[in-house]
Amino acid sequence: MISKRTYNWISFIGFAWAADVFFLSILKLADIFAGSIGMVLSEPIMLRSFLIQVRTGQVMLAQTFAGIIIAIWAQLIKSQVGARVLTFFAALSLLPPALGGHSGSNSEHLLAITSWGLHILSVSLWVAGVLSLVILVALQSSDLFPAVKVFSPIALICFICVVISGVVNASLRIDLFNDLLNSRYGLILLSKIMLLIALGGFGAFYRTRILNTLDSLSIKGVQLFTRLVGVELFLMALAIMLGVVLSQTKFPTPLIP
Repeated sequence: MISKRTYNWISFIGFAWAADVFFLSILKLADIFAGSIGMVLSEPIMLRSFLIQVRTGQVMLAQTFAGIIIAIWAQLIKSQVGARVLTFFAALSLLPPALGGHSGSNSEHLLAITSWGLHILSVSLWVAGVLSLVILVALQSSDLFPAVKVFSPIALICFICVVISGVVNASLRIDLFNDLLNSRYGLILLSKIMLLIALGGFGAFYRTRILNTLDSLSIKGVQLFTRLVGVELFLMALAIMLGVVLSQTKFPTPLIP
């Protein structure tokens, strides 16, 4: 059973998330009107209209409420079922900003938003799982070894979903054969693909080599696992950064006219 301390941390993160998104909505509105934070706060009606009537504001308002709900819910959980439902709700809470972005304007609307939503959920679960293992390593928890075994097949499923959804979404934006090497969007996408291949290699190495080493509770095995997870997190961070850059890049913009 998850400890009370963990649920307290979840509550803290939930409230911090809500506060962060609400503050970002104020910054967004100030940027739209080329004003200041004070100007936005002095016009509550304008802020309310932005949050209720404008699509971007509605997404931010939904995220704010989601963070508050997660924070309160975490304090009310009494069973593993409740924890799983909370995890599912938190995952779904990631979708509004993702589906409210540029994918929704694609000509293949339904396929675009479905693949993008699956991509976001898979990446989030994958990264969150790896971070959880890092925390268990830091705490020197005896739950590390069973957790690695449970998470390994989940990570494989996430990897497959990330690959499939990424290919589908990219194919709706560019011609993968013609634009991958001669457009800015394609080159950034190619860099992200290379990182994904490297991450897949790490996963294969875990399943074929590390899991057996962990069974013996070998200190050397734990140290190797720790180093590999650190590198994996670094590659994940790079991939996420490239994803952010990719979302801000026009597709395709040929390097050679």
